[in-house]
Amino acid sequence: MSFLEWRKFNFFDIIHNADSNKISQTIGSSKITSTSSGHGHLVTCDDDGLVHLITRTFQVTTFRAYQSTVLLSTQLQYSSILVTIGEDEPNTNTILKVWDLERRDRQSTPICIRTTKLPKSEKPTTLCATDNRLLMAIGFKDGCIALFKGDLSRDRNSKPKMLKELGQGITGMAFKCISKDQWYLFVSTVSSVQQFNVTSKDSCPMTVLDAVGCDFKCSVLVNGPDSHFMIAKEDAIYCYTVDSRGPCYVVGGQKIILQWFRNYLIIVSKERGKPLNAITVSTTTKHSDEIESISITVLDIQNKFIIYTTTMQDILSVLPEWGSLYILTTKGSLSQLIEKDLQSKLTVLFKKNLYDVAVRMAKCQQYDSQALIDIFRQYGDHLYTKGDHSGAVEQYIKTIGKLEPSYVIKKFLDSQYIDSLTTYLHALHKLGNANKDHTTLLFNCYSKLNSLDKLQEFIVIKDENIDFDVDVAIKVCRQSSPENALALAEKHNRHSLYIKILLEDRHEYTSALEYIEKLSVDQSVQIIKQYSNVFIENVPKETVSFLKKLCSTWYTTANVDLSGNLAQPEDFIYLLLDDSECLVDFLEHFDNFLDKWSTSLLNTYIEHCLIVWKNENNQENRNKIEKKIINILQSTDIKMCDHYQVLILAMSFEFKPAIVYIFEHNKQYSKLIRYYLSLNDYIGAIECCRRYGHVEPKLWVLVFNTAIVDDMFPPFMLEEILNEIEKKSLLSAHFTITSLAKSKTFNIGHVRAYLTSLFGAEKKILEKDKEMVDKYQNDTENLKHTIEKLKNCAVVFQGLRCSACNNQLELPSVHFMCQHSYHQHCFQAFSESDDDCPACTPNNKQIMDIIRTQGQIKDYNSEFHNQLERATDCFSLISEYFGRCLFDDLSTVENQLAKSKLISSPIVLTPKPVVPVVQTPPRLSPILSVHAIQQQNTNPFDEDEDNMEYDDNKNPFKDEYDESKNPFADDT
Repeated sequence: MSFLEWRKFNFFDIIHNADSNKISQTIGSSKITSTSSGHGHLVTCDDDGLVHLITRTFQVTTFRAYQSTVLLSTQLQYSSILVTIGEDEPNTNTILKVWDLERRDRQSTPICIRTTKLPKSEKPTTLCATDNRLLMAIGFKDGCIALFKGDLSRDRNSKPKMLKELGQGITGMAFKCISKDQWYLFVSTVSSVQQFNVTSKDSCPMTVLDAVGCDFKCSVLVNGPDSHFMIAKEDAIYCYTVDSRGPCYVVGGQKIILQWFRNYLIIVSKERGKPLNAITVSTTTKHSDEIESISITVLDIQNKFIIYTTTMQDILSVLPEWGSLYILTTKGSLSQLIEKDLQSKLTVLFKKNLYDVAVRMAKCQQYDSQALIDIFRQYGDHLYTKGDHSGAVEQYIKTIGKLEPSYVIKKFLDSQYIDSLTTYLHALHKLGNANKDHTTLLFNCYSKLNSLDKLQEFIVIKDENIDFDVDVAIKVCRQSSPENALALAEKHNRHSLYIKILLEDRHEYTSALEYIEKLSVDQSVQIIKQYSNVFIENVPKETVSFLKKLCSTWYTTANVDLSGNLAQPEDFIYLLLDDSECLVDFLEHFDNFLDKWSTSLLNTYIEHCLIVWKNENNQENRNKIEKKIINILQSTDIKMCDHYQVLILAMSFEFKPAIVYIFEHNKQYSKLIRYYLSLNDYIGAIECCRRYGHVEPKLWVLVFNTAIVDDMFPPFMLEEILNEIEKKSLLSAHFTITSLAKSKTFNIGHVRAYLTSLFGAEKKILEKDKEMVDKYQNDTENLKHTIEKLKNCAVVFQGLRCSACNNQLELPSVHFMCQHSYHQHCFQAFSESDDDCPACTPNNKQIMDIIRTQGQIKDYNSEFHNQLERATDCFSLISEYFGRCLFDDLSTVENQLAKSKLISSPIVLTPKPVVPVVQTPPRLSPILSVHAIQQQNTNPFDEDEDNMEYDDNKNPFKDEYDESKNPFADDT
């Protein structure tokens, strides 16, 4: 684009400062030879060797730097260092001086911290230094360049390095930093541009960038990471990088000064049509004739428009400082160019409807994002008003995320703007700011435009990162394009919606099942439960087959924690309740995992097996089902099975094998007998009695009671029943015969064998009992005789030896009526008590233990009743209990035995001839002693517990004893 075609704006205000007269008065008639700015100063140097420092308040400080003239100067931007080159004497080598403006002497003059005499006699033309003070270059008129390395303020004795001589005067130089340790030096002459790599230690290689040069002050380095070295020619502005030539900007006019300020390029040039000799330009090497008019132009190169232009006279230099531009004339007057604020600029652009320019300017100056959005909105409104709807949509798209979408959507709701609305909605989804309503609207727009290909491209092929409400999109696509709805549901894993479309819209039930098989177990379970009824109604076989595979994972998985998320057969039983055969087939698939079946599942399976068995007409198939049910019941014995529920089912369907098995398994044999008898299955009842009669003998009695009252009972079975009753003594003969006498079915011939056997057995029992009675009578007579002898006759002690030590007895001795005799010291050593015979004590204790044991046994009432029920002769059992005193109080028996003194009354014989007359019964056998102790105490000398009155007539020793008849009495 030509310079003349650029848009022009007035974004600067020029101020002619009234204090500039102070500067003119300070400079006086001297000629300004060099200018510079930085670190809060404007620096001017004149041909009298003076340096003038101008502050922001236009206060001027002047000090003498040289005796003759100041040729060049540069003020470091971020440092207080000022570098000057001048002459103390004409026609001598120039002198380099470094000043520290913050350090002053007593006269407030800056201190010179370095002075170096330049090695060449040629006059220098350009001077540049880096802000870090490590590099400095001086260009001379003959094309030589002196490069100084090191700290400018300290390396006073460092010698410069002379670079390659270019043969032409140096018109401009600038340092550019590529990285921390890599620096390049751009150099321009009248006819060339080159760069030197000044970081090299041995040499500084040169690269020629262009064969086009520039005049003095017509080169500048643009700041920033993508900076360029610019030179100004009459036809254009040329840019260069460290490697090659850069862009070129067509800007006509003869350039005098080139300067950079912020993001703007300042060009000072001669007005077109003016003769060259009519313009006065001040340089460091010559003083040209004054010119009549010079224009100053500020360019925004990035946005390609002119932001300010004006015409002035005698411009010497343009100095950027304090955020403004200062224009210095040859006469010393100073004018200030102040940039307008951004809002003022934008206001001007808005009035001219230059929104595109406003946007570019706002972006360049990092304008606030919200304010930038407002510019886009205004720009879009402007284009919408002009009828450029596509352009308006482009601007509205840039407001997404900040501007409410409804503001834009309502502008394009008309059907003629549907294309623009579709574009905006598409962008709204792509940026993730759409909601359900926007999705619905977008898909409706695609449908109205019949752009199914674009719809498919939007949702399937392209724009993978587009965020929209998938459920709404699928719902809209179902109405116009079910294929796209399926693709969208599959892409975004909306499995339930995918299946719903296949079932409701396309009725592809098999395809839906195939799709479900590809999903994970959790997803398959969730979906099949949701649509199981539909699958069963349309594809029952395929559905059952799929359910078998699905539920198998629950049994085969090893992770118990995951089993809660898997499908279980119980979840799908309700679907197959109307088809028992299908349900049985489904559950039989899992018969290898019966140990994992629940009780309800097992009962359901058995119930429907019974239904199938009931409806089956083929006997072979019925037998198979019977075996299957019994095998199921047998295989689940280790698992808790609700047998009562199964029993109810079996009785409802009259399934005899299951009823028999459950009764047998639960040992309910009496119920089993009743069940057989209710079916008139007498053979089965007898077989049951044969198998379990030894466990529960009452089964024969139960069959016997039924046989008596049942007219259909086979008589030939009665004999076996009666034999078992007789053998096991289940009923008394009297009761049996009485019951048979009441029966109308049986006659004497049916029970002849039983009666014959019964009477024969009774006869043997009577004979045996008679023998026992005779024996017991004889034993009783013997015991009575012994007792009478002990009561009424004296006992003669004839023992000669001690029963303990077997030595000859000596007085004192102890004699017991059991015919045991002891030395008194032996008795005291071996006896546990003073009243018991040591030899008889163990036997007596054994007898007492038997009595106590019998007393304890009588407390077990249940045991007594059990014996009574099993006893063949109940009367004999009760008599035995009475005879063993098991119904008496044990303490009473023990007291009676203690009072009797028949067992443990010792007789102590001392040398004194005293003969006590106390008797004890003879030593008895354990059996006889037990019976003897159990008899009632008949000792007339003992008092019983009832305090009976003693009959003195029965005492044979009641008369006083005649001592004269005592052969052992003392002779007196």
